[in-house]
Amino acid sequence: MKFGTYTIAQEYDERGEIDRWMQLFLRADGQNLALAEGLLKEERFYIGLREIPLSLLEGIKSGAPEYLHDQDSIDYFFDVVDRMKQAHDGWDIPPLIVEYGEKGFYVADGRHRLEMYRQIGCTHVPAALWTTGEQRRDELLEILHLVQGR
Repeated sequence: MKFGTYTIAQEYDERGEIDRWMQLFLRADGQNLALAEGLLKEERFYIGLREIPLSLLEGIKSGAPEYLHDQDSIDYFFDVVDRMKQAHDGWDIPPLIVEYGEKGFYVADGRHRLEMYRQIGCTHVPAALWTTGEQRRDELLEILHLVQGR
């Protein structure tokens, strides 16, 4: 079964199981086993799906991620982004998986999708949000409350 759609993520979120969706998605279509395993290492607070302002992610470098160094990898990154832009209208795009941590927001899964959203001019993006620790959870909820009030 494929889990990499917003619709399926939303179904899990409505049941209060966004953490389960993340595990299923990351282990299957998302192909990010390292993140799936890492999420299980300690207690996490899963906020669920939200449409967040892209401005919350402005601290994340635009373009190819900083961990890509060779030109072939960078070219491949942008090729994937270009293919996503072409498929955007008919694609039930999975949400970004976003962590709120010590240094703010971090896209744990979805850098290609983030770059696509930036290039097509989106102002809000779908995100499955999580954090570690009660203090950060409270901070994140306050941030979300403030941005929703705008």
